[in-house]
Amino acid sequence: MTLSINTIHKNVWFTLLAALAVLIVGSFIVHHVDPIKRDLVATAFLGDIVFTIPVIYYFLLIRPGKVRKWSIVLVFSICCGVAYLILPAHQRTYIIQLRKLSAGLEIGVIVYALSKIRQIKREYRALQNQIPDFAYNLKQSMGAALGNHPAVKFLATEVTMLRFGLLFWMKPQAVSSEIKPFSNHRESGYGALFGVILCVGIIETVAFHLFLNHYSHTWAIIVTALTVYSFILIIGDFSAMVKSPVLVLNQQLLLRIGIRWRALIDLNNIQSAEKIMDSYTPDEHCFKGGPMKSTYNVLLTFKEPVNIERIYRKPKAVTRVVMMIDDVDGFVALINPYI
Repeated sequence: MTLSINTIHKNVWFTLLAALAVLIVGSFIVHHVDPIKRDLVATAFLGDIVFTIPVIYYFLLIRPGKVRKWSIVLVFSICCGVAYLILPAHQRTYIIQLRKLSAGLEIGVIVYALSKIRQIKREYRALQNQIPDFAYNLKQSMGAALGNHPAVKFLATEVTMLRFGLLFWMKPQAVSSEIKPFSNHRESGYGALFGVILCVGIIETVAFHLFLNHYSHTWAIIVTALTVYSFILIIGDFSAMVKSPVLVLNQQLLLRIGIRWRALIDLNNIQSAEKIMDSYTPDEHCFKGGPMKSTYNVLLTFKEPVNIERIYRKPKAVTRVVMMIDDVDGFVALINPYI
């Protein structure tokens, strides 16, 4: 069976929503059922978590052939971990027994993944010598080693976000003197907005954790852990934006905003590059590529459509792009001789 990219994306979201529905409904029933029947209901809930959710994952993502079969072992392990956290203590013995059954398969998956690290490194170095783009090169090298599947692309994106979010203090990668970098985060004011979001988010997370802890200590920990992970992704987004400027290469132009989107364009495919003001209104066919949708100061028009690769979304072919460049005058002056 062959599914379109849109259908695969819908199946991913449906799988996540179905899993969330199973957890919420099951948890509600377990905590509100008659105490006499609670043990039986909890056992049935355990079955839903560790069997029903993986079955949904299999039929929606593995069976169409878009995700490797071994990934169900990871899904089963995650389900067991969630069940261990939210089910009553006397159910944990069953969960531990289930984990023992899957331990051999997990070891096999880990060994397989480790055996591919050397190949991923080799592919990455070869790509990095051509274009210094960490996010894109990691995704391509992991795809070459593990298969070009949506799950592998998603994993590469998450690894990239964690790399920038947890190692935000590291210096950006050095580029050769022949490559001209142009930053795109200072003039937009996104840095100030990022600081406000982070500060307000931390305060609200602490308050909500204390509130939720009155009702369920386990759910308070789960929600707070997910929120902290979201903060890491937000930090990673801003860190990637700061450390991944637009690059003018030898005969190519690498447009990007962090890892949100990227486009590699031949310089001779550029029809015009012009500075624009805040009053400019891009039409619906123009790709809005600024740090924020309303922040842009340069318009690029192409002779032939170019593909915009977007995070968590399918590529988009466009002939015009508006985006933010801090040194817009220097950028336009450098591009115009190639037109």
